Amino acid sequence: MRTSTSPARGRAWVLWPVVAGATWLSSIFWVGTQIGLDGVAVGLPLSALVTCAVAGAFLWLGRRRHGRPRRLTVSAFVWGASIAAFCSLWSQQGLQALVDTAVSTEFGAWFRPLVITPVTEEVFKGLFLVWLLARRRDQLTGLPTGLPTGLLDGIVYAGLVGAGFSFTENVLYFGRAVTTFTESDTSDVNAVALLGASLILRAVLVPFFHPLMVALFGLGVAAAAGPSGRGARTGLVVGGLAVAIVLHGVWDWAGLAGDDPLLIYKIYGAVMVPVFFAMLVLALILRRRERRAAQLRA
Repeated sequence: MRTSTSPARGRAWVLWPVVAGATWLSSIFWVGTQIGLDGVAVGLPLSALVTCAVAGAFLWLGRRRHGRPRRLTVSAFVWGASIAAFCSLWSQQGLQALVDTAVSTEFGAWFRPLVITPVTEEVFKGLFLVWLLARRRDQLTGLPTGLPTGLLDGIVYAGLVGAGFSFTENVLYFGRAVTTFTESDTSDVNAVALLGASLILRAVLVPFFHPLMVALFGLGVAAAAGPSGRGARTGLVVGGLAVAIVLHGVWDWAGLAGDDPLLIYKIYGAVMVPVFFAMLVLALILRRRERRAAQLRA
């Protein structure tokens, strides 16, 4: 771990909280225009509650990595919650308007969930990992401890980025579900069903969705940090990003643009669950390997 900090890097770390705070507040302000202050007041604590469990899981996975600077793990989460969420939101709004104007709103209705949303979100979330690869490659190779933690580091950093992104995004979804319910007749079966479905979907079924998508990219980035040629590194990074974009697009299309109301549950069972458990098994194997290596060095 470096013990000295250049003046330029020092200024960057001072400016970073200001930029992150401003972009996060801008995103929350936009959310407030959609669901009102009451929605934000309800959605924020609900989102924080779910996010604590998700972020805690990734911190637990990587807790044996003694060479990981705490400020980088915090920055991964903050990047997802602030810069990635802000840039994704406004780029989607702009691209959606462009597509609607250039083609049609009907075309944009399925083009946004299939292409615009997955591409913008996965690219902006993944930029933090690309920065790690370019500027802090030691954090993706197991150095300076020498432990075989590169892939696990990719999963941990990526998971925290995704958890941060979900934190900001879920303020909108939780707040909208609760305010829609309270503003309707509470005896309305449809309102109750909408509230229950939203809470179950976001808190139980897919709380790890964004972390999982970024983790797929993170595996490619971490693999690219190893000793390989430039072409192989580029292929691993692009391949990891492509997998994340495709899976994200399939999921969003099933939920937002598909004609079959049960399609999202079919995709969830046939695609998302197997991918999630495969990633979970891999992460646990890597963590166990790291623990054994640490014991041998002790």
